[in-house]
Amino acid sequence: MPRPLTLRAEIRCDHATGRVVQAAAQDLVRIGGSPVLVRGDALGRPVRGCVAIPPLKPCLVTLTEGAGHSAHLFVRGAPVLLATLKGTTSGDPPGTVAYRVVRPGQALVKAP
Repeated sequence: MPRPLTLRAEIRCDHATGRVVQAAAQDLVRIGGSPVLVRGDALGRPVRGCVAIPPLKPCLVTLTEGAGHSAHLFVRGAPVLLATLKGTTSGDPPGTVAYRVVRPGQALVKAP
């Protein structure tokens, strides 16, 4: 069972050097004191430290939020993001470089 993501989650681009800077839209629900991330929290987020091999451009921002939304856990109507979260970044060519969860930011709760 996948784990819900918190603000402490580590999410990286496929280049492995870029880290997605997280922000939580809600602070009502927390795990271990850290806000749980919900749908939309991984969209348009900056990617810091991506080093792509030229002539390719580094990842600068997340573009999509694909798989990884809970079908059972919601906060104020928004599905909770899970450790299965995947999406794409602005890395070259745009929309083809993925990002994924390295660590969910908590080890207490598993989602059904």
